[in-house]
Amino acid sequence: MGSREKVIRFLEASEAHKHYERIVEMALSYLIVKAEKENRSQFAAELRKEKESYKEEFEKVVAITEEVYSEVFTDEELDDLIVLHSNPAIGKSRLLTSEIMNKILAKYSRLAGLTFPETS
Repeated sequence: MGSREKVIRFLEASEAHKHYERIVEMALSYLIVKAEKENRSQFAAELRKEKESYKEEFEKVVAITEEVYSEVFTDEELDDLIVLHSNPAIGKSRLLTSEIMNKILAKYSRLAGLTFPETS
């Protein structure tokens, strides 16, 4: 079992929470665009509301994430993960993941006849 302090260091090094947050934001954006395209304006409005308010619930998930990581990994394993996530190539990959996913969603959306704005 890993210590909570080591888990927090790993999550900071990996920027896991920021990464998860970007994924949630992109998924909600895609679903909003899809709902609008399908003339489901009420559902799109509900999704927009959720996009504005999910962060409160997200904070609860952060605490659970820390708990689960401490149950799954030892301090030694967390040290290894911290070193791994300190690698510049891993950092670049993590930094660009949301941009890459956004481009994938935009290309998929075009195939599906939706308009999902690409970001640069």
